[in-house]
Parts: sequence; C-alpha cells; structure tokens
Amino acid sequence: MESALIGLAGVVLGALLSEYFRRKNRIEIYSQKVFDKRLAIHEELYAMFVSGHDVVSEVMTNTELSKSEREDLTSSIIFPLCQFMDRNGFYLNDYLTVQVATAYMGAEDVLDNDSDLDIASARARVYELSKITKKMILEESGVTEAFKHFSVISKSKPDSDVIKRVKELEKARV
Repeated sequence: MESALIGLAGVVLGALLSEYFRRKNRIEIYSQKVFDKRLAIHEELYAMFVSGHDVVSEVMTNTELSKSEREDLTSSIIFPLCQFMDRNGFYLNDYLTVQVATAYMGAEDVLDNDSDLDIASARARVYELSKITKKMILEESGVTEAFKHFSVISKSKPDSDVIKRVKELEKARV
C-alpha cells in the first residue's frame, strides 16, 4: 500500500513538473520572438530619430528660413516619427512614445527668441532632450543591458585620455 501511494505521488509530481517546464519553455520561446520584434522596432525608431537631428539643427540655426519653413521642416521630422510609433505602439512603451514625440517640438521657435542667450538656451534644451531621448530608446530596447553584459563577459575596459575625460565630465554632471 505504501509503495502504491509513493508511486501515485511520483506520477502526480511528474505531471506537475512536466506542465511547469512546458509552460516555462513556451514563455521563453514567446519572449524571444517578442524581444526580437521589439529590438527591430527600437532600432528603426532610433535611426529615424537620429536622422532627424540634422534637420532640427538646421531649423534652429538657419536664420534665412521663415517661420513657416521652420515649422514645415520640424513637422516633416515629428509626423513620420509619430506615425511610426502609432503603427508599432504594441511594442513601444507609452512614456518613450511621448518622449520621442515631444523631443523636437519647439525647435521651430528657437530663433524667435529675442536675445542670443535665449536662443542658445533654447537650442541647448532641444539638444539635451534629444540626448535624453536617444538614451531612453537604447535603454527601453534592452541594448544597454546587453552591452553591459558583453563588457562583463569580455572583461574589456577601453581606456584613453579621451575616455578618461568623458568619464570625468559624466561624474561632474551627476
């Protein structure tokens, strides 16, 4: 009788463990597909965002452009970004979407400021938002963590005078 109960308990335990591992495996397979799709979307979003940077810089520096031309150029960057994010909203974080959509907004108004100091300040704000947005896209995609992991595995520690200076500036900024 005791051996029959042990056998029955073994069968039940085996069935439960089998189901647990089957589900875990299915989740891992599904997660990989979702991660691959998200990564591709974030890569494209990053490329679109970065490619718009030159146009936005032109809008903020070219005094020959009219207000209407500056608005049209800025819109030509923001609208395609928003359309892309709308099409791929299933895979994008809502907060990231808002950040990307608003990062370049206001660039068309930079040259409307009265003083050179105000223009420089407004331009710096747009550039800072752009920098923050690029960092957010990388972090949200998972690439930042992957790069950290690769550095740990390869034990690489790139070093030069330029890198040391960048690290000093990063510490001073924090």
